[in-house]
Amino acid sequence: MHLQHRRIASIHAAGWAVWALAAASALSPGIALAQVPDVSTAEPPGFAPVQLPVVATEPADAAVRQRDNAPAAPRQSGVWLEPRITVQHTVTNNARLDATHVSDQVTEVNPGFRLVSDTARINGFVDYSLRTAHYARGTASDQVWHNLNARGTAEAIENRVFVDVAGVVALQPISAFGAPGADSPANPNMAQTSSFRVSPYLKGSVGSNVDYEARYSVQDTRSDAENRAGVTVQGWLLHLGSKPDGHTIIGWALDAMQEDADFSTGRNVDTTTLRARMSYLASPQLLLVGIGGVESTNQLSPTHKSHSIVGFGADWRPSKQTRLFLERESRYFGEAHKVNFEYRTSRTIWSYTDRKGIFAGLGAQSSASMGSLFDLLDSFYARTEPNAIRRTQLVMAEIERRGLPADMQVFQDFLTSSSTLQRLQELSVALLGQRSTFTLAVLRSDTRLLDGTLQLGDDFDTNTRIRQRGWRLMVGHRLTPNASINASFGEMRSVGSVPGLETRVRPLILGWDTLVARRTNVGVQLRRVLSDGSVTRYDESAIMGFITHRF
Repeated sequence: MHLQHRRIASIHAAGWAVWALAAASALSPGIALAQVPDVSTAEPPGFAPVQLPVVATEPADAAVRQRDNAPAAPRQSGVWLEPRITVQHTVTNNARLDATHVSDQVTEVNPGFRLVSDTARINGFVDYSLRTAHYARGTASDQVWHNLNARGTAEAIENRVFVDVAGVVALQPISAFGAPGADSPANPNMAQTSSFRVSPYLKGSVGSNVDYEARYSVQDTRSDAENRAGVTVQGWLLHLGSKPDGHTIIGWALDAMQEDADFSTGRNVDTTTLRARMSYLASPQLLLVGIGGVESTNQLSPTHKSHSIVGFGADWRPSKQTRLFLERESRYFGEAHKVNFEYRTSRTIWSYTDRKGIFAGLGAQSSASMGSLFDLLDSFYARTEPNAIRRTQLVMAEIERRGLPADMQVFQDFLTSSSTLQRLQELSVALLGQRSTFTLAVLRSDTRLLDGTLQLGDDFDTNTRIRQRGWRLMVGHRLTPNASINASFGEMRSVGSVPGLETRVRPLILGWDTLVARRTNVGVQLRRVLSDGSVTRYDESAIMGFITHRF
């Protein structure tokens, strides 16, 4: 079989830092390869109470993070590595996901590994797989793709110098109005996209109650789509602040930021920001924040213009199971905000996020993650299982025994060639029974063009605004200790500002999965997809069988 490598995204300098994290972790003392107690077949404990913007140079919820002074519980350190391989075969009546209905059989071999490091110097994860596809009837040439999600922090000098790294390599939709599915490798609307970020920083304290941080960040985003731009974003941050603690209820922070976005087919966008925060600890459960500042940018005009920043924030934690964080600012492009709500009971998980801001390249969903359902369960177990390795094993075992995918993403970000203003709202709910699980994900995004003077070949050549909304319901039921069935149904809709420009996709998936050996799963999946609208009309019926072995 001859494999053409034209779909392999090149790994730039920033990307090698992610691989360095994996190599350093794997070579660290205490690595566990199939030596950590296996929980894949064990019954999880009772359900007692147990996300990266494009350039994250600003400390996330800095005042909130600083006020949490509770001592960390003792934990066990180590490195856990789990290699795996999946072989799957798909028979489909529409390999290209278009109106031609070309049928084919696709055989895929996907080796990969999952690495979790929880040591004194390196903390993070790497989840990587190599996807190879062969088409029996030649619908498309044999191809190879990478799939990577990695994020971690290395402590270079104890308690002083750190390095954050993150990387995402995946298939992304080129257009919001084309076929969205990565399940069909021959889909012409998917492009291999890579985004790598490296951020070294120095932090410490002056005196007993003043913290400082100096950070540099560079992020490079590229895709193999010929009509989409790449972007490199560099930024600096200087932070100085004092946190409210048991002796004072007043805190303050000063942040100076500079950010430069260099698009390969557009112009450079430079933004400088000076922001001050005053925080007030109204009660042990409530923190209030006032925000003021000034910024200068050439985002909306060829020359730099200055704008004021005014805003407020709050962090309310009435119990260990409930948290509400919100922040709102008046910026040069209008209103920006962040809202996060989390609530957990013994059997349910509720999560809501609402973000509005400027994004370059990929949107707000581009952060590294092992899957949205994984993240939901990971936060669920975080309070009763502080060890990252043990918690990862528990979460993966819970997902596998219920026959659910680790990701319940409704739709992915589409590729753009310039900065955009995006509002993204996400609601996730999980109901966890003894044998059945119900998960619901609802997503809505509103993306707007900031600079309409450039024609860059993306969806915004003809649209000034693109709205997307969708939902996905997944149900998993455990038939026996080793076998489970699952089903998912949803809808994705994209609407442009051009009258009549709209697409709708409705996928239905039924699956069965069973454990045939201690570390080997086999399964069958039936898929039915209906797409209508003014741009893309097609339907697909497919059956897929797979076998996965974890070493």
